[in-house]
Amino acid sequence: MRPRLVLLACVLVLIAAADAAAQTGISYRFKADTLAGRVWVLGDNARREIEAGENGLAAGRVEIWKDGGRQVLILNPRDRTYYDETAWRAKRGSAPVSAELLTVREPFRVDGVEDVQINLETLPGTETVGGLTCRRSVLTFSYQLNVVLTSASARMPARIEGSQDVCLVQPPSPVRLPFGHALELKSGHPAVDAAIAARLAPLAGIPAARLLKVTRRIDKGESVSAVSPLLVSEIQAAAIPVGRFDVPKDYRYREPDVAAPARK
Repeated sequence: MRPRLVLLACVLVLIAAADAAAQTGISYRFKADTLAGRVWVLGDNARREIEAGENGLAAGRVEIWKDGGRQVLILNPRDRTYYDETAWRAKRGSAPVSAELLTVREPFRVDGVEDVQINLETLPGTETVGGLTCRRSVLTFSYQLNVVLTSASARMPARIEGSQDVCLVQPPSPVRLPFGHALELKSGHPAVDAAIAARLAPLAGIPAARLLKVTRRIDKGESVSAVSPLLVSEIQAAAIPVGRFDVPKDYRYREPDVAAPARK
């Protein structure tokens, strides 16, 4: 083969290899509760690099969302360790939820769900949030958990109610945002989550802004409330190397000594 043809063939091979190594996905910035950073999404995989949050403890953390969120890996670049958060939670029976007040944890356990009420209102017109034009909808919900105080086998009701105010933007191509940034609400209770998913099903788009408010009262105790905000910005196409969703080979596996980070 002539030298020029050989050179051309080599160039074409290199171009093809580069194309295979990077594919077009999207990236965006986010602020959720105390966390802030950037996310890259390619098909069913995503990577989140956290720049600030949790009083400085979260800065630098990397999270890899694989197979549509069926597996979430948490990487610590400081000591080059990682762990599988999905497996870690499964061993402890601790499913991720949109806000902790949507359920109860130890020393309580749930022994049934009753009186699930879900309503959705879409407001007329559009709004502008962070330079993005979006349409606003408000989901309101309430339900009762029948809970048991494990140590005493005492039964009592827990009343949960709240709202999720979301402004949806229509992206050029459909994409489901990872890490709890999608149009969803997870309480950890199948009956509640199914009813909420059915109400949200007619909506389309991704949240430019979302504000979740939850109030919980257990038996005759005081009501406890929490607010969880989310802002998404700088949504854009991005060339993403496929390898960005893999754990580097020199990382070692180590489970955390404290509670796993919340999906915010």
